[in-house]
Amino acid sequence: MKIKRLFLGIAVISLMGSCVSRTDEGEKAKADYDRALSDSIEIIRQEIDSCDSRISTLRSQLNGWVGDFATVSNPREAGSYMILNSFKNKYPLSSTGLVARINDNGQFELVAALSGKPFDCIVVQGPADTATSAVVPNDQALNYRTPALTTVLFTGPAADSIGDVISDNELNPLKVTYMQRKPVQSWNIPSENARMIAYTYLFYKSTRELSRLERRVPMLHEKINLIRLHKDRSGSAQEGE
Repeated sequence: MKIKRLFLGIAVISLMGSCVSRTDEGEKAKADYDRALSDSIEIIRQEIDSCDSRISTLRSQLNGWVGDFATVSNPREAGSYMILNSFKNKYPLSSTGLVARINDNGQFELVAALSGKPFDCIVVQGPADTATSAVVPNDQALNYRTPALTTVLFTGPAADSIGDVISDNELNPLKVTYMQRKPVQSWNIPSENARMIAYTYLFYKSTRELSRLERRVPMLHEKINLIRLHKDRSGSAQEGE
């Protein structure tokens, strides 16, 4: 009988120890989880601070740059566009050339012209980088042809990639090749045009980044609110246990 009581006592003590161990593990897991939520909030706060700092810098830059651009309209085109002041009187193009502008929706656009020959695509090449536009079929709108001059407007990701190449190689030799299934003619981009396109692209790119960050900051604040709500609910659940 004494032996049975001894084994029973050992079993009870072992069971109690197991319960205490599981309780401690559960409390540690909850504490770790709560700490992880707090760390997540702190990481998001740091990102918000970084975004706010970048937003302030971009706003200051763009406020300084906006005066370098003029908003103009062309009777042949729908809507208005922004173009660098120094090129305001050089556009629309009347001879072979390549310029950039920003339309009234904030989109970066390249306008290429070639005297006397049709084309529907361009390839821009720097010392180490090359970018190709989309093909724009002749429609007398985006691809406008007269016997003396073909003018084509390029926009979208492919045009952005050309803006990147020119911006990265502004001080290097740059060449544009006019294409229609095969090369039609090449033209060395003058440094004045390269600077104009690079500056326009930088203004566009900075404007887009500012817009993205201004949308992101409220989303980050909302994310913090959701984590806090989850944290509060987790704390309430612990109190009720």
